Parts: sequence; structure tokens; C-alpha cells
Amino acid sequence: MAGPVGLAGPAGPPWPADLSLHSPAELIGEVLTWFDEVTGGGRSVTVMDTDKAAIDALRAAGYRPTDGPFFRHCLRELDDSLPRPTLPDGYRLRPVQPGELAARAAAHRAAWRPKRLGEMQVPPVDLGDGESGMTTSRYADLIGHWPYRSDLDLVVEAPDGTLVASALGWLDEDNRSALLEPVGVDPRHSRRGLGVAVSLACLHAMRHAGATQSVVCPRGDDAYPVPRRLYHAVGFRDAGRTVTHRR
Repeated sequence: MAGPVGLAGPAGPPWPADLSLHSPAELIGEVLTWFDEVTGGGRSVTVMDTDKAAIDALRAAGYRPTDGPFFRHCLRELDDSLPRPTLPDGYRLRPVQPGELAARAAAHRAAWRPKRLGEMQVPPVDLGDGESGMTTSRYADLIGHWPYRSDLDLVVEAPDGTLVASALGWLDEDNRSALLEPVGVDPRHSRRGLGVAVSLACLHAMRHAGATQSVVCPRGDDAYPVPRRLYHAVGFRDAGRTVTHRR
């Protein structure tokens, strides 16, 4: 099969599984048949609202669109319209440095507690209110694999030297496009423009690395509006959204 297919659900059929589908039109029917077989009857399928072939195939198979949370795909051209970031006095923008693994992992943990991560999911899930599992060793593993690039790992350093905001870019060199994900701010330093500043710094780094366009995919419904507002503030525009179908 060609084209991305994502399946999420607990091990062992029958599963209450979800399928994320983006396949060539001629394979969609085959993918849906496979989904039914491995799950004991497909539960939900998520596609882009611009994928008419997939939507038509889902309707023919008895699936119907549902209301509820969704992801919004947003695009931004990396051109001369990209403004320079600004920061409050005492804060500093820069790429992460060698030897900062522990500090970088700590910045991620401060910004991304499980409760917040759960609220961002589609549909939202309760992940409790503990601490993020992003340990120093896990971050070391992340940076050791392609396509991580340290020049696209931007941080904001507070006046006391603590890393308090971050933005990470992922470059697709063939298509000259880059994903902005994730952007996080320590809540103790929120409402100071750090999210906008570190996002802009990462977008400039992407452009310097050869990207001509950036994409980000936040939750897009009105029940969780803050990330989308941030990305609109740095010039992203809405380009499509996911739609979940069930039967």
C-alpha cells in the first residue's frame, strides 16, 4: 500500500480503533477493507476535509462525519514578510547548545505537563496531572536520530539562565518545507510574548536552512483556541482540517 496510514488502539482485536487515512484514491477501498478486518469492524476514520476521494469512499462504506474536536493544518510562507522576534529585557533567544541536554529536557517538562497534552488530543483524553516523561535520556535519544537538527532547536533563556521556552523545527529538505512542533513556554513565564518570539526565531532558522514554507497542525476547534491563536500571530493561515467519520 502507498500513502500514510495510521492506526491507533489497544493491542488485540477487536479494537476501538481509529484510522488516520491519506492514501491514493485507488487504494482507499482496500485500506478500509483491511481496517474492518483487523479491528473486527472499523470504528472511526480521520481524513482531511480536502480529500474528496476518501470522503466519498467513507460515505459509500457507511461512515458519516461527526462533530467534535479536530486538528487544523496551517501554513506559512517563509519569505521577507517574516518579522524579527522581540523579547522582554533580560531574555535571550538562541539555538540549544551542546551540554544542555538536562536543561532542554527540563524546559520541555515545564511546558508540557500530561494534563495539557491530554487537552490537546482529538478527542481530549485525561492523562492525569503528573510530570512529563521527557527525561534527559529520552531527549538524548531524540537528538540522536534523523531528522533532528540542533540549529532548528530554539530556546529562550531567562535572566537567571534558565531555559523557559522552546520551539523545534523538522526540515523536509526534498520539499523545502518544515514542521514547527512543539512550541512550549514555562507557565511561570507566560504572557510575555515568549511563544511568539521563539516561534519566529525557529521560522527564521528554517528559512536559513532552506525551507520556503512551514506547517503546523494544532487542535483547531474553539474549545482549545490558544495554540491556533499563537500560530496565527506569527503569520500562519488555515489550510485545511481533519474530519473524523464514524459508523
